[in-house]
Amino acid sequence: MDTRLTRSDAVEDALAGPQPWRRLFLDAMVVEESKALKRVFHSAEKHPDNPILRYEKPWEGIGVCVSGTVMWMGDKLTMRYRCWGKGAAKACYAESYDGIHWEKPTLGFVEWDGSCDNNITIGGTGSIVKIRHPKSERDRWALFSYQSEKGATVVFSEDTFNWRWEEQRTNLFETSDVVKFFYDPYEDRYVATYKTPNRRHRAVGIALSKDGLEWYKPYSGAVVGADDLDPDATQFYGMPVFPYQGMYIGLPWIYHARWMKYGNYESPKQMYEAQEGSPRTVDVQLAWSWNLIQWTRTPDRKPFINLGPKGTWDWGMIYTARNPVIVDDKLYFYYYGCDNVHDIIDDVRCNIGLATLRMDGFCSMRAGNREGWFISRREVFKTPRVTINAKVMTDGYIIAELLDRWNKVIPGFSRSECIPFTGDSIEHVMEWKTKAFPAEFLDADKKIRFYLKNADIYSYLPVDIDTTRDQGNRKEQ
Repeated sequence: MDTRLTRSDAVEDALAGPQPWRRLFLDAMVVEESKALKRVFHSAEKHPDNPILRYEKPWEGIGVCVSGTVMWMGDKLTMRYRCWGKGAAKACYAESYDGIHWEKPTLGFVEWDGSCDNNITIGGTGSIVKIRHPKSERDRWALFSYQSEKGATVVFSEDTFNWRWEEQRTNLFETSDVVKFFYDPYEDRYVATYKTPNRRHRAVGIALSKDGLEWYKPYSGAVVGADDLDPDATQFYGMPVFPYQGMYIGLPWIYHARWMKYGNYESPKQMYEAQEGSPRTVDVQLAWSWNLIQWTRTPDRKPFINLGPKGTWDWGMIYTARNPVIVDDKLYFYYYGCDNVHDIIDDVRCNIGLATLRMDGFCSMRAGNREGWFISRREVFKTPRVTINAKVMTDGYIIAELLDRWNKVIPGFSRSECIPFTGDSIEHVMEWKTKAFPAEFLDADKKIRFYLKNADIYSYLPVDIDTTRDQGNRKEQ
């Protein structure tokens, strides 16, 4: 894994990564055939030191919340978080060198109780996005957010601290009160996901822009929301999205509450009556897409970040930052957790936690004590080496053979000539005793048959692959 990406201040570029993109098992098209394997979806693991950032300052009220941007700036991670409670500060700043231990430096921007000795920052805590083609250095950064009287807004800055509020653009497009933004490096555009209604009430729509100022909606209405595989009490409160290895990954905030089955919404009283008896909790699930319009979700609908046990600091609601960040060989997902359910305004406390996932660890192909195998899709690659992200347990192995388009083993690249893998690595290079393809196979389509026992494989990528087909496949899907 190229650790240089962990220090990129362009969040989306680091997550999307350069081509060729690794083959993840979220995408069913990377596997042609399989036997005796299980496709497993993985949840992020909560950090044992949680909550890693607590409310503790007078201006932080009764809670700290992160649903905006966490990103690398130079050699440190930066976080913009908002504070909860009557009279609390709107936005604060924290920084960290390891993603776990956070400091709240004195900024001196805003006076609080007669002193500027605080970490309050001027501005909001929405989606901070690096502008790829700024008109000037003064416009290197954009802060997209929602304001109750101004709708979806954008304001620009050269340093993410000094925002030119007098030039703020408002009402960028019609939206509700939950909207998240990101830059799409695949199509060189800006994207917003916003809360909008469907028949199950709260759902998610998409808006697009080439410059961040003029927006349009490719589809009028929701593109993803609760469906017939969901329990009755399911709504999408919002869904941050980030680019990842050629696709888009969403983190839907699932609000477990019923909605009215008939009649028009006329007052909050109707809504409260409809959700009586519902859990009214919020957790985080997983979704993915190739085009931002058609979305797929895990079949079991299990949480990607679980609520804590009843009575703990994050048992009631969990909301994520708009994107994870790469730290060493893991993805760090920051979230804020609340100790009560939705619609409880005064009796709720919020703190910020961390959940981690191994790189590419969203889904794996798994084998137990019985050997299983799968055949990859056809690809053109000229070097007989394959990088895998995999973990092998006791008495396990991963071994592979290289096939032609008819699933016949290419001479010199059978499983017996492969060097087995028995460790745990995000970038192990599988090799064969033979170091080069026969001339007649050099430019031909090839496949890989992986054999697994007591092992998980999370992603793979042939070395020296034809990337022109990668881009075509992404667009078509």
